[in-house]
Amino acid sequence: MSRPQVVNVDCNFVYDVERRQIEAAGGELVLRRASTEDEIVAACTDATVVLLEFPHTPLTARVIAALPACRAIVRYGVGIESVDQAEATRRGVVVANTADFCTEEVSDHAAALLLASARKICFFDRKIRSGGWQDFKLSPPLRRMSSMTLGLVGWGRIAQAVARKMQGFGLRILVTDPFVRSMPPGSPVELVGMDRLLRESDLVSLHLPLTPETKHLIGEDALRAMKPTAFLVNTSRGGVVDQPALVRTLEENRLGGAALDVFEEEPLPADSPLRSMDQVVMTPHYAASSLDSMAHLHRTVADSVEAILRGFWPPFPVNAGVQPRDPLRPWSEFRPRG
Repeated sequence: MSRPQVVNVDCNFVYDVERRQIEAAGGELVLRRASTEDEIVAACTDATVVLLEFPHTPLTARVIAALPACRAIVRYGVGIESVDQAEATRRGVVVANTADFCTEEVSDHAAALLLASARKICFFDRKIRSGGWQDFKLSPPLRRMSSMTLGLVGWGRIAQAVARKMQGFGLRILVTDPFVRSMPPGSPVELVGMDRLLRESDLVSLHLPLTPETKHLIGEDALRAMKPTAFLVNTSRGGVVDQPALVRTLEENRLGGAALDVFEEEPLPADSPLRSMDQVVMTPHYAASSLDSMAHLHRTVADSVEAILRGFWPPFPVNAGVQPRDPLRPWSEFRPRG
C-alpha cells in the first residue's frame, strides 16, 4: 500500500522536523510548488494532508472539492483567509493553523511600534542622519506615555500579550472585540465599543484576522473618528486598513502617524507615498519572525500532521465543528513519535 501523502504547495523552508515526524507516522512528505487553483489540484490529487505557508494560497471551494483524499489542511501561520472553511467543513476536511507560534514576537513588535510612534524614534533617527539635530518643528508634540490611552482592536492571544507588556508604562487600555462580552473582575483593561475606542485612544493597535467583515474596517469613517494626534499600528493584516484612505488622512495631517508591518500589496510598491512620509514607521511583514518562533512553527506543524496521520485531532483546529472523514481522538491523548 502507498503511504499517505502530505503535500506542501508553497515550499520556502527546510523540512527536517516535519519529514522525520511524518515518516514516523507512516506518511510521505511531498514538496511541490503550486500557486494557482489548477496547479494545486494537480499537485494534491492524492494528498491526505495539504500544507500551505502563504496566507493567499487559494484553497477555494473548487480546489477542496477536487481533493477526494484530503483529510486536513494545515497552515504555517495564523491567518487562514484563503481557505474556504465552509466547504472544508461540509466535506469533513479539518482545517488547522499554528495559532500560538508567534504570540510573543508579534506582541513584542507591536509594543516596539507603539513606543516608536509615541516617542517618534524613527523620525528623530532620520533627522539626525540627514544632518539635523533640533532644527525642526515637532508635531504633534511628545507626551508622557502614562498620560495616553491605548486602544486594542481585537482581544486574541496577541492583543492580550500586548496589553500585558504595555501595562508597565501606565497606559489606560481600552479593548473592543465583538466576540467578547465582558472582562473578568479586576481586569486592567476596559471593554468598550469601537466608536468610543477610536474617539478616546491616542494609540490604536490592530489585532484581528482578515475576513469579509474586517476588510477595510479602518477606512475613511474610522480614521476620521480618531484623534488628529493619534497613531495607528497594524501588525495583523494589511487589508484590515483601507490603505488609500490612510494615505489621504496622513497627507491631510488628520492623523499623528502610523506604524505598519503589513500592507494591502506586498512588497509595498516603490512609488507608495507611505515610503516618503516622516510620520510613518514601516517594517516588511516581519513581526512574527525570530529563530525561536520559526522553530516553534515547524514543531507545531509537524505535531499537527503526525497527529492527523495517526488519528488524533491537531492542536489548533480552526473549524472545530467539522465532522472529520475519519474519527479522531482528542489532542490531549497525542504523544509524538518523531
